[in-house]
Amino acid sequence: MDKLKSLVIFLRSAQHQSFSEAARQLSMSPSAVSRAVARLEDDLGIRLLQRTTRSLTLTEDGATFYQRCQQILDDLEAIELEVKQSQSQPKGTLRLNFSIALGKMYIAPRLTTLANLYPELIFNVSFSDRMIDLIEEGIDATVRVGLGSDSRLAMQIVGTTYPITCAAPSYLKQAGIPDTPTAIDRHRCVNFVLPQSGREISWKFEQDEQETILPVRSYLQFDYAEALLEAAIGGAGIIQAPKYIVAKAIQQGQLKPILENYASKEGTVIAIVYPQRKYLSAKVRVFLEFMTALMRDLKRENIVD
Repeated sequence: MDKLKSLVIFLRSAQHQSFSEAARQLSMSPSAVSRAVARLEDDLGIRLLQRTTRSLTLTEDGATFYQRCQQILDDLEAIELEVKQSQSQPKGTLRLNFSIALGKMYIAPRLTTLANLYPELIFNVSFSDRMIDLIEEGIDATVRVGLGSDSRLAMQIVGTTYPITCAAPSYLKQAGIPDTPTAIDRHRCVNFVLPQSGREISWKFEQDEQETILPVRSYLQFDYAEALLEAAIGGAGIIQAPKYIVAKAIQQGQLKPILENYASKEGTVIAIVYPQRKYLSAKVRVFLEFMTALMRDLKRENIVD
C-alpha cells in the first residue's frame, strides 16, 4: 500500500509539475510529498524528476516510469469499477446445492424465474442430502433441511418442516387405520434409509407432551424420498415423511394423514447456507432474496411452516 501511495504522489507531482499542487490535492505537506518522491527514486536507483526553483520536469527514465505507473493505476480503476458493477449487477456462474427432494420438487422448477430476471447469470446446480463442504467444493449457496455447524458459514433460516404420518386411502380402506403409534407394528410400512449410512430412520410421535422415537419394521425401504412418496401413493403402506414431501399429495387426496393426535411438534429447520464473507456478492444476494420469496409462497401453499 505504501508503494502504491508513492506512485500516486509521483504521478500527481509529475502531472502538475509541482510538489505544492500535488500536496494540496493529496492533503499532504509539500515537504512530505518531496520526501516521498525522493524515497521512491532511492528505491529505484534512478532520478525521476528534475527539480528547479520554479517547476518539475520528468527525466527520460521518469517519463518511461510515468507511463507505466499511469497504466497500472488505470488498470486498478478498471478492476475496481468491474468489481463494483459485479456487486450491483449479478453475473457469472452461481454454484448451488439443494437437498434432493426439496430442491427437485420446489426450487429447481422455479429457478427459471430468477434466470429470466438476470440473463448474465449461469446456474450450476447439484443435489445432495449429505452435508457437503461448501468452501472445499466451491459452492456459493446451499439449501439444507436440518442444521450443520461450521463457523465459516453463514445461515439464514427460511422455514420449518414437521413429520407427517400418512398412507393412501386405498391402503387404509383395506388394512384399517391405526389408532396409536404402536399399532403401526401390525401394518405394512415403507421407510426412508439414509444414503450416507443405509440406516433406516425411526419415526417421531408425541404422547402426553413427550416425544417418542419409534423404530419401524418396514418391508420396503428407499434412500430416495420421491420413490417413497410414489410407493405410498400407489398403496404400498404407511410412511412418515417431512411435510414438504407429502403436502401436495395430501391436498390432492392421494394420501391421508393418520395419527394426527400423536404428531411430533419437533420441527426440522430449512436454511440457506453460504460461505461467511464480509461482502456478499450480488449473485448470492439475489438468490437469498429469491429463496426468501419462494419460501413465503410455500408457506402460503401450506407446503412448509
